[in-house]
Amino acid sequence: MRRLTLVTGATGFIGSYLVRQLVAEGQDVRVLVRRPEGLEERVRRRVDIVRGDLRDRDSLVDAVRGVHTLFHLAACTRAWSRDPADFTAVNTQAVETLLEAAFRQDVQRLVHVSTILTLPPYRPAPLNGSAQRPTLYEDSKRAGEQLVESYAASGRRAVIVHPTRVYGPGPLSEANSATKVIALYLRGRFRVRIADGGVLGNYVHAADVAAGIRLAVRRGRTGAHYVLGGDPRDANVSFLAYLKLAGELAGVNRRVIALPRHAALAAAHAALLWGRLGGTTPITPGWVRVFLEDRRVDVTPARRELGYDPRHLREGLGQTIAWLRGRRKDLTA
Repeated sequence: MRRLTLVTGATGFIGSYLVRQLVAEGQDVRVLVRRPEGLEERVRRRVDIVRGDLRDRDSLVDAVRGVHTLFHLAACTRAWSRDPADFTAVNTQAVETLLEAAFRQDVQRLVHVSTILTLPPYRPAPLNGSAQRPTLYEDSKRAGEQLVESYAASGRRAVIVHPTRVYGPGPLSEANSATKVIALYLRGRFRVRIADGGVLGNYVHAADVAAGIRLAVRRGRTGAHYVLGGDPRDANVSFLAYLKLAGELAGVNRRVIALPRHAALAAAHAALLWGRLGGTTPITPGWVRVFLEDRRVDVTPARRELGYDPRHLREGLGQTIAWLRGRRKDLTA
């Protein structure tokens, strides 16, 4: 009997890794994508493609028809949008529609890919005022999680996973910002960071996250949450240590200025204003708060229950830097 697997967000950073792994396993894979041309050609030839948008109910219903296993990765992940409804429409309302369709189609297994930002930080940021409020991204992703929790509580098999800061070979997009920063640093074009007091974050290779998602659908407890991060023996590091390790592995040493947090907040407010005037908004006060939170994690539950085994940060960064060097335009542009 054919067991069809649906992946949303297949052209995204983590999604592309997941689809490649599923195809390599010999799985029957369907993808829901807005732009099929965004799929790798070798993948495009081996998957069933439904062209559509998460905000279109008919697209979602068509994509879920006949599906046994569902991996939901697609999301609105931008730092800011002129229309705040974008976050709710994609990260919450589309999840509700997807779950309704999954229930009607008797989908047997579901993994919802969320974010580490919906979980409490190890230590909050030392900020007051509006910057303390959750970003629209965080709020909408948390609301989507609650829908999945209710779905699981009704007796359906569903698991939620929380990737940390993801890096690895792939398009240097906003979704792969941890790798983009390394590329800029190695080129000498990353000059300023937030003076974060040395708080820790966790960095994980995208291939390991994809492997963890596959493990979660097979072994995860219904309704459970699993953090998919890097090996805690070396992946819980400060942002400065992350940069320095990349420099050590690449044989370069760049000077990066630490911007005081009040100056970072001022720049974020200016970016918001510029966005409202039609420009781009790479950061907001809420995202400054995110970078000032201590986000170290413990992946022991995923190791113990799923068999999750992420690589060391040194190994993963070394592989990523070798890939960047093979794409010299990323280091010389």
